[in-house]
Amino acid sequence: MQDANARFPFIARVLIFRQFLWGAAFYGTYVLLTKFFLDELNYSEADTIMMMGAFGAVGPVFSAVGGFVADRYLGSFRAVYIGYTVYTFGFFLLGFGASNLNVPLSIFAIALIGYARGLSATSPTVLLGNSYSATNREAFQQGLTINYSLNNLGSFSSKYLFPFLVAYLAYQGNFYIAAGIMSITLVLFVLFKQQFIAVGNDLDRQPVSSKVWMGFVVGSAVMLGLVYWVFSNLDAGKYLLYALGVGAIGYFIYEITKATPSYKYKMCGVLITIFIMIVFYFYYGQMLTSMNIYAINLMGDQLFGLIPIRPESNAAFNPLWCFVLGGPVIYVYGWLEKKGFSPSIPTKFAAAFVFSAIAFSLLGFSTQFVGVDGKISANWILWVHFFQSLAELIVGALGAGFIFEMVPRYLSAFSIGLRSVALSLSGILAAVISTRIALPKDQVLTPEIIENVYASYFFNLAILAVVMAFVTLALSKVIASLIHKGEALEKEELANSDKPAAQH
Repeated sequence: MQDANARFPFIARVLIFRQFLWGAAFYGTYVLLTKFFLDELNYSEADTIMMMGAFGAVGPVFSAVGGFVADRYLGSFRAVYIGYTVYTFGFFLLGFGASNLNVPLSIFAIALIGYARGLSATSPTVLLGNSYSATNREAFQQGLTINYSLNNLGSFSSKYLFPFLVAYLAYQGNFYIAAGIMSITLVLFVLFKQQFIAVGNDLDRQPVSSKVWMGFVVGSAVMLGLVYWVFSNLDAGKYLLYALGVGAIGYFIYEITKATPSYKYKMCGVLITIFIMIVFYFYYGQMLTSMNIYAINLMGDQLFGLIPIRPESNAAFNPLWCFVLGGPVIYVYGWLEKKGFSPSIPTKFAAAFVFSAIAFSLLGFSTQFVGVDGKISANWILWVHFFQSLAELIVGALGAGFIFEMVPRYLSAFSIGLRSVALSLSGILAAVISTRIALPKDQVLTPEIIENVYASYFFNLAILAVVMAFVTLALSKVIASLIHKGEALEKEELANSDKPAAQH
């Protein structure tokens, strides 16, 4: 217990190192998939965009299921250990599929990776939180910050380096490296198994019945089959993801009708916030769909005329800026609080929309600066990511704490999972709409096509972001009013419940 009161308990340090390894393996693979499907598996731009959108959406939408399984049946450590084992096998199988250009095997491999993400996404935070004592929560918050920073560092390193390594190792070599990196996490889990179990939940310290294992295996097979079907049938698969997301929101609306009057108002405020989240994360989803395709087709291969960079490495700018800007954003929040100004969550979303508008305006303007080599400077994409990363940092993990406070406790876990549902819905919507800029194979990029396809698309997104900034500011007043009414009713309910006791 003494270690649990340290600033960084031993097992917390192991978990943070694990996060670095996971970020390097997962995002290094992620950054290669677009060109892998385009060039190696001969997918069209439209199908590749949809594949990336579905791949980004599957993990979040199933993470609520993975968290439920960890909480109720397996335990947090088991969920992570099994998930990371599947990750390792998935990366290895992806390398094997790439070496043979086997489309079904490659799709099955990324289905395994999507399944592993859904199963294990929520549990590392539980383990990290449990590694700190109940009286050491401030240090836990610092641990989360370091954990996030190391994830970005691992992500940046692999997103920058992996595309260069393709020339020497081909795609399969990089996927095998990712498998090797993930296997290191498995070694950590074996070496420190008892320490991990100690910070797991109660289920981690109890045997699992054969009935539960059988149910888990069958359920995993069904889930994996669904994920594989989505990736193999993108046109129809997107409707399954829509249905899962809309169904979860529909169930939340149903629970609003059953809630007490005070919670009805507050939950309606949550519902509006979820709508804002879906729209904002739609812009986040553009980074690995439309922005990525645009950069691959038009971005130059030097940054500031000095630093070599591969076009598909443009995604590395996001974790780089998140790593650099994290501290300054926290400082600004602290400074504002000292000045007595604490912006509400919807107001922060409005500010994020403004920065997204600047980012996509810059993308639109960049189309006017295509050089004689038919490329735009990588500097444009760097600064686009600066503003979009700033928007992401402003929003951060906002919403989860707000939702937790606004809903009945029996709905808290499900309701917090709605943030992942919003991320999933916005990701698939981003992919569907991004297919508007998809071009046929071997299309020559003329100035007219660049203007009519890319510029108009990005400027329209910028205009929508400005509109959403004003809409969000207006909705923030509606949300505040709903919460105020709910809290007033809650006080009345508490007062009424105390009256008989007081009279007696």
